[in-house]
Amino acid sequence: MTWLEPADVATWLRMQMPGPAVDDAELVRVCAATEKYVERCRFDQWTTDDPPAYVPDDEVYQGAVMYAAREIRRRNSPAGIEQFADGGTTFVSKWDSDIERFLRTGTWAVPGVG
Repeated sequence: MTWLEPADVATWLRMQMPGPAVDDAELVRVCAATEKYVERCRFDQWTTDDPPAYVPDDEVYQGAVMYAAREIRRRNSPAGIEQFADGGTTFVSKWDSDIERFLRTGTWAVPGVG
């Protein structure tokens, strides 16, 4: 990992850091995978320095945090259903328009040629 901080994702999820070793390791793994995904989605954030570096702006960074948080949240509910003691069941969406907007994917993708 180089730019996405697991602590920021944990804060977004209101998790305690450091937590159990398994959860911390899972969070780091998901953050590393999220970095690669976001770098492919928003390739416009690469610098022209030598060597090139990925420097996401605030919009892209927030999208990455939200995407990683969603992946962590869905890990125990691959079908998208969660059970809460006080409110019954709820659906955890696979797609979030705000994440798509930040990362310019899905219906928010920038049109391309070729």
